[in-house]
Amino acid sequence: MDKDITSLMMASFAGTARDEFGRGQDRRRSLLLDTVMGNRQRVSRSLFLQLPAEILADIVDLLADDASALACLAIVNSDCRQLARCCQFAEVHLDYSLQAKRLTLDLVQDFAKGQQSTVGASVRRVTFASSASHVADSHPEVFDTIWGEAAHEYSHEQRKRLRELANKQYKVVQTGAISAISLAMPNLETLIWEDRFALDQYFFASIFRSSARHVKLNNIFIDAACSVEPSLCPATWPLCSLDLYTYITDHERQRTSADPSTSITLFETIFRLCAATIESLSWKCMFISDGSEVSLGSNPPSFPRLRCLRLRSISLDRIAFSSLIASPLRHLELSLKPSWYWDCISCHESLRYLESFVVDDVPLENESCSHIADFISQHDHLQKLCLHDKRTDAGHVAHLDRYIIPALGSGSFSHLSCLSLAWGGGSLSLNEPMRPHETHVSEESLATIGKITSLEKLSLCSGVISGWRNQWLVDHTKLRTHLRGLIRLRILALSRDTYKYTCPRTEFDPVFDRYYSDQILGPEERTDAQNRPELDVDDTTGQISELEITEHDQEDDDENGWRITLWERAHRNRMLVHAEAYAVLLPKLEWMLCGQRPIGFQPDLQDATAPRKAVPLTKERDECYTFLRKTFALGED
Repeated sequence: MDKDITSLMMASFAGTARDEFGRGQDRRRSLLLDTVMGNRQRVSRSLFLQLPAEILADIVDLLADDASALACLAIVNSDCRQLARCCQFAEVHLDYSLQAKRLTLDLVQDFAKGQQSTVGASVRRVTFASSASHVADSHPEVFDTIWGEAAHEYSHEQRKRLRELANKQYKVVQTGAISAISLAMPNLETLIWEDRFALDQYFFASIFRSSARHVKLNNIFIDAACSVEPSLCPATWPLCSLDLYTYITDHERQRTSADPSTSITLFETIFRLCAATIESLSWKCMFISDGSEVSLGSNPPSFPRLRCLRLRSISLDRIAFSSLIASPLRHLELSLKPSWYWDCISCHESLRYLESFVVDDVPLENESCSHIADFISQHDHLQKLCLHDKRTDAGHVAHLDRYIIPALGSGSFSHLSCLSLAWGGGSLSLNEPMRPHETHVSEESLATIGKITSLEKLSLCSGVISGWRNQWLVDHTKLRTHLRGLIRLRILALSRDTYKYTCPRTEFDPVFDRYYSDQILGPEERTDAQNRPELDVDDTTGQISELEITEHDQEDDDENGWRITLWERAHRNRMLVHAEAYAVLLPKLEWMLCGQRPIGFQPDLQDATAPRKAVPLTKERDECYTFLRKTFALGED
């Protein structure tokens, strides 16, 4: 998989849940014209082009989505062409398309000729992520040997020969891309590399010398024997942030009988080069099959500027872990399996600067959870806390209830403004006698949460964390009763909540964990769907789209999707009613998620004392995974 191009022809499964809210809000702005032009002076005497570079950048950014306008600007004169390029090439995506291949080839050729490409100088962020369709289209014969109608006609030797040739061709393109990135993009700030084709010494030696200060290496494969010779390394690698998600492959080790510790040399090199400057580190390392611990050497470096640390599914040795945890951390996320980690943090001296603590997968062991609770108690100055129990064994006593809630109930968390808690206990069983399976958040836990009056953001979840089963049959009346004292609360998110059918599928089959997938439409749903007609204005006609469906229209209803539309409207309207009830009790509430509907609130402009009106923030249901992670955890995955 790691050195086989056929793995790149299969698109990754992205899931079926909608996750659009809060995305796409970080467009990369243009570089300043003077920065891109370097020592060259502007040629044009136009008054427009004499404006300060900052103002010109703001103006051209307004045209970012208007390709024709940028094209027109580019043909005015050389200065305008460069100004347009600052916007057109602020972000570059190298996706193995013909256009992307030509771009990297042109950049490398210009560099070889001693010419500084004005295109390369305009790039602030570059992403290398080969598209499955582009890889398949570029190597149709290889694709046909596996998925083509005549795949059975190819011999083993033919498949092997075609695959080896394609692997070599892909390696050439990959090498050309990293050469262009490291040599021909002098103003590059962010490098994102998302590619499953194994990386080698040349790749790392090249990125060490790139100008990028923010590097994300996501889902990359590294041979266990990979290392970088000291002669190829610069004195330092002045990174600000590093996001490292690696798979260590051991087939090379098995073939060459290399020392298992060889793979660790690469990590030791990386962190010795960037330790002095790195401020944010996210590290996930998978598939070290022999269970080796990752080491940073017997005398690891210190990290004097490290403020944000995320360690996920990685087995570090004690020396490396202690070196990282001794940094002046403000934000810490740990999802670690070896139990000694938790013993280590509970015994570690207080991290006095720590503001955020995230455990995205609470460990199974009672002792480890006890250590986490001790750590939280030691850091009652925390401002953000996120703890998620993902176990699916129904009926167990939740670790959150046993350890975490008592710690929070001490009354000393007066600085805590952001809290996210997820209770496990969901069931994945398809055995009908075991269903429906209901999860809940205990009233004792809700009562404790309701006393943390400093909270401004709160996220609650229960049951399985993904998939079509939603098993938290939330009681909004009880929930509001316990949360009504949180008068500072601005954001409230309820995830994996579900609701009872008003018209069950059968008298004995009220399987509410299928509420969203079954979309049962009964008389009450038909009535509720007619409420709030102002929300159902047709975008093309400007008229309210009315649907009046009777039982006799059921066949038509299914054919044109009216049944689904009616159910979605009814569900939306019910969630808006719930949200308005919360807004009455929580005067500062600005945003709420319930029933997979992100909701905002509008005041009555004519009557300041009137209850605020809930409004949907999206056309469709949205589970808001990305937004919730940015808000309640430590950013993106």
